[in-house]
Amino acid sequence: MLNEGLKIRQQEMRESSIEQVKWAVQYLYDLEGTHCRLTAVKLAEITGLSRTVLYKSHLRPIWDKTWVDSKEKQLQLIEKRATEQELSKLEALIKELEKRLKKQEIQNCNLIRDLETEKSRSKVYKKDYEDLKQRHEKLLYYNLRILQKLHMYGIQVDELEDFITE
Repeated sequence: MLNEGLKIRQQEMRESSIEQVKWAVQYLYDLEGTHCRLTAVKLAEITGLSRTVLYKSHLRPIWDKTWVDSKEKQLQLIEKRATEQELSKLEALIKELEKRLKKQEIQNCNLIRDLETEKSRSKVYKKDYEDLKQRHEKLLYYNLRILQKLHMYGIQVDELEDFITE
């Protein structure tokens, strides 16, 4: 806290210069009218402050309204640019997501088409299986009738098996 006295003195000087500039601005408005042009030269003559001091950030907004507007415009411009950048990033993200979505939709359509193809193949295979099953059932029935007739005539099937394998 060595510089506490210096800080207090600087704050007093700052407040004094603010009061001087406010008084000088009001004086010029009273003297020349509310639409008079305020310049650093005029204010320096009236207040006794240097032009450098008048251009400091705590004094300039008091007398230079265009500077305040330009500061606000600069801040708005910076915010606008940041918003535009964020917007462009979001648009790029949307495009990327739409591209991925379209790719997934195409892949989904292909999978659905493949599923339908496999279902139709499955139906064909099932029909073929049923046809073969019926055919084999008929052959089995036919063979059983032949075996019954052979048995009725006294022919042993074991003898036929030896004959077939030779």
